Amino acid sequence: MKQDIREFFKDQEDLKTPPRNHRKEFLDKLKAQNQSKKVSRKWLKVVAVVIVALTLGFTVLYKKPTEDVSPIIAQVEAVEAEYLKEIDAEWDNFIAIADDEVLVVRFRKRLDDLDKDYQLIAEQFKGDVNNIQVVEALVENLQTRLQILKDIQEHIKILNQKNEQHEKSI
Repeated sequence: MKQDIREFFKDQEDLKTPPRNHRKEFLDKLKAQNQSKKVSRKWLKVVAVVIVALTLGFTVLYKKPTEDVSPIIAQVEAVEAEYLKEIDAEWDNFIAIADDEVLVVRFRKRLDDLDKDYQLIAEQFKGDVNNIQVVEALVENLQTRLQILKDIQEHIKILNQKNEQHEKSI
């Protein structure tokens, strides 16, 4: 089955010379192939233009009006988000170290009361965005909540250390 390919083609003389009109046939086939590609590309271009036009049309037609948010509102919301994230983290820490359920309930109520006050101040802020005293009251409320949580955690840590020292001395 093994054959030298050169030997195979030596026997076939007609393969060595192409026919006279070989070049013309090749160019005709090449042109026909290029024309079919151009037609398909034209359709692709038309389809792409239609898709872009429809997308832009729907975007403009169904575009919801956006409210312009003043810079002070954006800053207050950013500060609020940071404080609330810190307050949640401190609350989780407090729950982790607190052994007394009564203490947890008492501080939850205290924080809920501060949250209600915050909601009232937030309503005032919506009514008068440029009132700096209202903004300060919002921030002060958040700071108070955070400080309460930090203080109670510190107090619990001190009590736990005293209990450990007392147990060691006994």
